[in-house]
Amino acid sequence: MYATELPSDASPRSTIPVELRAKGRLFVEALAAGGRTVRGAVEEAGPSRVRFPLSGRRGAALEGVLLNTGGGFAGGDSSHVRARACDGAHLVLTTQAAEKIYRSDGALTQLAVELEVRAGARLDWMPQATILFDRARVERSITAEVAGSGRLLLVEPLVLGRTASGETLRQGALFDSWRVRRDGRLIYADGLDLSGDLAAVLGRGAVMRHWAALATILLIAPDAESRLQPVRAALGIGEEATDGLPDGLEAGASAWNGILAVRLLARDGAGLDRAIRRIIRDLGVADPPRIWHS
Repeated sequence: MYATELPSDASPRSTIPVELRAKGRLFVEALAAGGRTVRGAVEEAGPSRVRFPLSGRRGAALEGVLLNTGGGFAGGDSSHVRARACDGAHLVLTTQAAEKIYRSDGALTQLAVELEVRAGARLDWMPQATILFDRARVERSITAEVAGSGRLLLVEPLVLGRTASGETLRQGALFDSWRVRRDGRLIYADGLDLSGDLAAVLGRGAVMRHWAALATILLIAPDAESRLQPVRAALGIGEEATDGLPDGLEAGASAWNGILAVRLLARDGAGLDRAIRRIIRDLGVADPPRIWHS
């Protein structure tokens, strides 16, 4: 955790100098070798670390657990994660715990994720939830380059406020940008811009009606469209569903052109987590990371 003020400063509102902000950088590479996946190059800087626990190894996949030794991000901190699954490799990346974005004194927390999936490779990006504290200010970008025969799974949950403590997000900012390319061609672009009086914006019926948790699940794969009906059935939506959506959950799923996209909105983080696990199970393309059970 990084404080937003230096106690020795004479000014009551002076902030930590830029050179003292936390700047995390991480690069992870996975290689196929003898029917399994092994780690290739790994580069770490600042508070960013990755570990490959033996308990996470299942089948041919290599599971990496990302750690932030700073315990969270404050305004002005930054993180840049790059991951590459080389030809035929299967890399699973998750986080040790939910990532916390603390209140800011005005500066943005900047998070960048760059993913590359080469021919015949698989990359499952499945971090645990990112929790935004009230007055957090975040700018995040997720970019991915996927080969035509590659498979990319993105699971990104967000919780707005510390719901377990009764906190709601009233002020702050969230700028989120996703760009996915397949064989160099842009196939998916998404953006979210929330700022100012968030309590008023998030309270609208067409936005979040004061619910606190949301997630996007994106599958880029040659067979992605065939997964649509099982996912809709798992969520309780669509013509083949026998039960409706659970109380406190709204969901939608669509598929086109080798893409499956699922949107989730939940009253709280617990309900969101249950829905995500159900979807991953019924997708049949990934297992929940082992650390999720700890």
